[in-house]
Amino acid sequence: MLQRMKQHKANYIWIGILMISVIGMIFILKVAYANPLDLPNYAFTKPNIKEAYSFAKLDGDKLDGLPCNCGCMSADGAEAHGGRLHSRGLIDCFMKGDVNLGGEWDSHASECGLCYEDALLSKQLYGEGKTKEETKEVLKAKYATQIISTNTVYGEMS
Repeated sequence: MLQRMKQHKANYIWIGILMISVIGMIFILKVAYANPLDLPNYAFTKPNIKEAYSFAKLDGDKLDGLPCNCGCMSADGAEAHGGRLHSRGLIDCFMKGDVNLGGEWDSHASECGLCYEDALLSKQLYGEGKTKEETKEVLKAKYATQIISTNTVYGEMS
């Protein structure tokens, strides 16, 4: 009888170890896949896009007023970008309003390489100690020599 009681205690110990292991694994998985910034799912399509959305969430004021060069800041370009005119600058490519104050995310930058790459360039320039005005000038200079054309390898676009 005493032997049987010892076996039952050993079983309870193993069951306890197993339960603690399962709970520990669940905790580790939750931590590993955490989204503490509450970024939208489309921000996780590429590491650079995630970094750009994180920058927009944490330092959105640094993107406010910077020029966006994909066309979304003009009436004609806005029509091609879902119809919403991006009037505040590069920050509008990432969010409608301020997500920190009840606004909502915008998927535009996740689909537009110009927008998220310019946000990352801005982040780099700010990291180097550049001011907003200097960053704005770098972005303007980056696109100043580009020529927009309707000619493609497939012929004239209409």
